[in-house]
Amino acid sequence: MQSLLTCSSITPSFPPCFMQNQLSKASRFPPLKHITNHNLKQLKPTSFLKPHANPKLTLFYFNLYLQLYVNAGFMPEARDLFDSMPERTLISWTILMSGYAKHGPTKEALALFKEMLSGDKTVRPDSFVYAVVLRSCGQMRELGFGKGVHGQVLKKGKAFLDGFLENSLVNMYSSCGLLEDAVLIFDGIEKPGLVAWSSMLSAYVKHGLEKEGLNVFLDMVFNGIDLDAFVFSMVIKACSNLEDLNLGIQVHGLMVKKGFGKGCCLFLDNSLMDFYAKCKDLKGLRRVFDQLYEKDLVSWNTLIMGYVHNFHYLEALRNFRVLMHEVCYCDDFTIASILKAVSSLHDKDYGRQVHGYIVRTGLVSNNYAMCSLLDMYIECIEHESSDRWENLPLKLYVGLERGESNGFIIASMLKWCSMLSNLDNGKLFHSLAKKLAVDSDPYVISALIDMYSKCGMPEAALRVFERVEDPGVATWSALISGLSWNGWFVEALTCFRKMQFNCIEANEFTFTSVILASKALGDLRKGRELHCKILKTCYESNVSVVNMLINLYSELSDHQQALKLCSLISDAEISWNLLIQACLKANDYEMIHKLLRRIQSCSGCIEPIAVCDIFNSCTSPVLLHMGMQAQAYMTKRGLLSHPTSGNSLIQMYSGCGQIAEADLAFELMPEKSSMSWASIISAKVEHGHPSEALALFNDMRRRNKLVDSSTLKSTLKACGQMGRVDEAHSLLMSMEVVYGVEPSEEHCSCVVEAFARAGMLEEVDNFINEVIPDKVGTTIWRTLLLCARVIGNMNIAKFALEKLLELDPSDCFANLLLEKVLLMSGKWKDASKAVVKTKTIGSNSSWIEVQNKIYEFVSKQNPTEEVSYKLAELEREMEELGYVADRNHLLHDAEEEEYNGAGLGHTEMKAIAFGLISLPSGMPIRVIKSVRMCGGCHSACKFMSTFVDRELVVKDTCTFHHFRKGKCSCQDSW
Repeated sequence: MQSLLTCSSITPSFPPCFMQNQLSKASRFPPLKHITNHNLKQLKPTSFLKPHANPKLTLFYFNLYLQLYVNAGFMPEARDLFDSMPERTLISWTILMSGYAKHGPTKEALALFKEMLSGDKTVRPDSFVYAVVLRSCGQMRELGFGKGVHGQVLKKGKAFLDGFLENSLVNMYSSCGLLEDAVLIFDGIEKPGLVAWSSMLSAYVKHGLEKEGLNVFLDMVFNGIDLDAFVFSMVIKACSNLEDLNLGIQVHGLMVKKGFGKGCCLFLDNSLMDFYAKCKDLKGLRRVFDQLYEKDLVSWNTLIMGYVHNFHYLEALRNFRVLMHEVCYCDDFTIASILKAVSSLHDKDYGRQVHGYIVRTGLVSNNYAMCSLLDMYIECIEHESSDRWENLPLKLYVGLERGESNGFIIASMLKWCSMLSNLDNGKLFHSLAKKLAVDSDPYVISALIDMYSKCGMPEAALRVFERVEDPGVATWSALISGLSWNGWFVEALTCFRKMQFNCIEANEFTFTSVILASKALGDLRKGRELHCKILKTCYESNVSVVNMLINLYSELSDHQQALKLCSLISDAEISWNLLIQACLKANDYEMIHKLLRRIQSCSGCIEPIAVCDIFNSCTSPVLLHMGMQAQAYMTKRGLLSHPTSGNSLIQMYSGCGQIAEADLAFELMPEKSSMSWASIISAKVEHGHPSEALALFNDMRRRNKLVDSSTLKSTLKACGQMGRVDEAHSLLMSMEVVYGVEPSEEHCSCVVEAFARAGMLEEVDNFINEVIPDKVGTTIWRTLLLCARVIGNMNIAKFALEKLLELDPSDCFANLLLEKVLLMSGKWKDASKAVVKTKTIGSNSSWIEVQNKIYEFVSKQNPTEEVSYKLAELEREMEELGYVADRNHLLHDAEEEEYNGAGLGHTEMKAIAFGLISLPSGMPIRVIKSVRMCGGCHSACKFMSTFVDRELVVKDTCTFHHFRKGKCSCQDSW
């Protein structure tokens, strides 16, 4: 077995000097070859480890056993031995001082140095002693002491400075944050070696100056310095902090070229894994891990944490199971990572299994593991409220061994109080924090501010903040977030300004809170100012900050700027819900469909509300194919199981004119809510199936579904379309008593329609004047005017028009309906006067979708030669089949645009002709029109549907028109 002094892990840095003849003086002691690594920890109780009990022991053996104690980390025993030594040489002082610098407590190294200077004048420190002391100063950030030691070194002259001492000076100043002094010393070294270069590189990286550190690395390569594993580990760390994947890959290649690849150095491979994880390159992470010849627990922890960091929680759990199968144990860092994955998945059952492992292995005494366990249960409770689980964190806290608590555990319990808004328990833990003297801990302070804020006491949160002497960014962020939570948005922005005045750099949590405050105040200017500040920081591409900016611009009607921000983060990290809602708000349906394609390509995550928005953007006949593609994607991702998604699917198919598909979507819903029934009933009414709508309403009542105002409106509309006066009147009168819904003007207008379609115009007058006198408005008179046009009653039409124009003189729709009535009555002169008023109606356009591309046809715009030829062909065929244009529609049509003999010159007819040319035979043609469809085109489409052998669907501003075999679903009343 390897002897102690030949073991590299514990070989003395400076072995004591001895003469060969000294060995014979201690021949009765056990030979050194009997002292091995295996039994080193058992040396303490043996008799020969008490050399001071033997008066014949030489100085050599005192130093030798002192070195053994130090290498084993037995610093109290080493100190006892040192104090009992009859004589101490420079080697004795150096050995013990090095031990304190390595094993701690570091302050003892400095105390020993002072003792050495004040003691025997014959023992003076050499360069190595000064180097050890400077290293200790760097560890303790004792800048004043370090400068004093530096002064002593300078007094000894330049010749005293050797490379090791210069490196220690560089390390001391850099550790204390004085990089300029460290650079000054480094620049004074004539030929800096690897250690000096490494010290500068490490200093820059540790202080967040990664780019400067990389410049040092490039200088090392340029100067031909032999690079070691430590240098590469620091460079990889710099690339990791910068998240510069391309540069890191180049450094990895150089490592392999220099002989540091594929398991050559385990800690370097672990650094590489951490780099790939932070740069979101999980394939690179896995490749490095799989190439390791030997994997330690750090390797497994890095792999698991990498998956957790990149939201691949299930993969993290899978690798945790492999770890437990192959290695059979883990540490608190593994537990913390896996509990983070469990809490993100809200999988309490798996969390309970991890909890059981913590209990079995005794990790309940590990505060880090217990904090992670508490956080896991708190996260799960927050997303799944249950009385059974709510008090579990408190039970865990009470069950901690000996009631041990620290700042992290108190902070976790305060978070639990925040989540439940439990002010009483929050105050108890506040008192406990004071008792344990952790109330000044930054984590506890932030948790206290958050707790009081979430419990609706921002004043108390402010008092906690005001007691903090030097608040850091976490404390400021907690306060700003708490003020925003309580609606104190102006105060939150004021705190942000004070924070900047105090030169505190904001972090992502600060920025998200102040952006939220700006959005709540509707202050777009302030939001843009914040955006400019963010661009000057390292958070310009931070996922949380960018998504919050997207939210800001979306809410404040600047969706174009929100879309520009998408280029700053990967598609997988974009909050698609916010973008889709912004585009829907701006009526930018084309962009929604582009976003859907991006979501499909990156397998992005969207919530049910975004699914509804996508379907709502496809509610047009020309967007049917896009809607079907959206449905296919949602079905594949399992997003249609939510009732709101199914409701939107019904509305989408209804808006596209596909009532059969809407029926199927309704039938396939696993759970039909009241809104589902309302959606399908509305769809039936809109597409001219009133009898089916009434049947569905009766079925809905039998199932005891909640009937709301919109459902009653659709049902009354169905009664109106069928002229069922008794049913409509009875339902209207019982609405408030049976369903708790007060009748509105829209409800009453449906009953008016029922009277009119039943030909009971005299009863309409009585109904309006006696039953609903307080409900009469423009909707009632417009409905009556429309019904009068359908039945051709000019007197009622004129009466309704006068009432309508009294309420709304600018109603162009009313004048248009009057014109139709006058034309049908043969009063051409009166019609010509009315038509002048209708010329102010907006521009006329029609759209059709062919092969995923939308084509627009605009009024007074000449069609293509191909479309013109098709229109002429249709006109000839219609005339040959005996079609005669209805003269009652010609006056307004001629004024609207140049009249074509058969009435085929309007935009919807151009779109239909284009569809007949471009779409396969038998495929329905779906057109959307921006204004009401004229009577001439309506008649032409009915006749055309008898010979084109396909369904024609036109959606205008009034209703859907399904033309099949010479009939229209609107029954000529639109």
